[in-house]
Amino acid sequence: MNFLAHLHCSPNQELVRVFNFTGDGFRGNHWKSHATDVMIIGVELHRFIDSYTDNHPLSKIAKQTIRSKAGKTAPIVLDLLGDYFLHKHWKSMSGMKKSTLNVDINDFIETCSKQISRNTHLLQGKASNMWPHMNRENWLMSYSSIQGINIAAHGMSRRHPAIAILSDFFSQLESNDAEYLAAEEWFIKFYPELLLASEDFIFNHPLINK
Repeated sequence: MNFLAHLHCSPNQELVRVFNFTGDGFRGNHWKSHATDVMIIGVELHRFIDSYTDNHPLSKIAKQTIRSKAGKTAPIVLDLLGDYFLHKHWKSMSGMKKSTLNVDINDFIETCSKQISRNTHLLQGKASNMWPHMNRENWLMSYSSIQGINIAAHGMSRRHPAIAILSDFFSQLESNDAEYLAAEEWFIKFYPELLLASEDFIFNHPLINK
């Protein structure tokens, strides 16, 4: 999943949310020897969300449909569309979490942005370099439109020419395309499961219950 979904799947705890956001920047497990509990919980939640999403049967079916046009970038396409559809279906999906019940998505993004901004010293890897641009240009809100997703995809393709097809895919995507419809069906069925699985992961984490 992409940034917005990671933030929404986090518990309403600032540092866990921040470390989930920056989880990609932690490689291996050597860092755990000097890590705080919230750091470990946040990064492990990030890894759980990615693994659960990648290996879920519904994700595999959706990626297979998208792959005909997106090629090897199908997993990236699905991640980006996850944030787009979270915007589109925020009213129903936000109601599935007690902490975001009746919370407007603009307010949620503002809260998350403030939390990340006051903890930038904790960000690792690409999140550390990317956050100033993300925050200034309000990327989290821009994912609410296909045009916004296309801008993000174009930037990724420019930085990584090997995935240039990503920009082509989004520049041609229409809401009646089979790929769009398959991704939306995936999101509506899958995301509630991801929310519940993420809550179970936190509830059962040994550092929560020690």
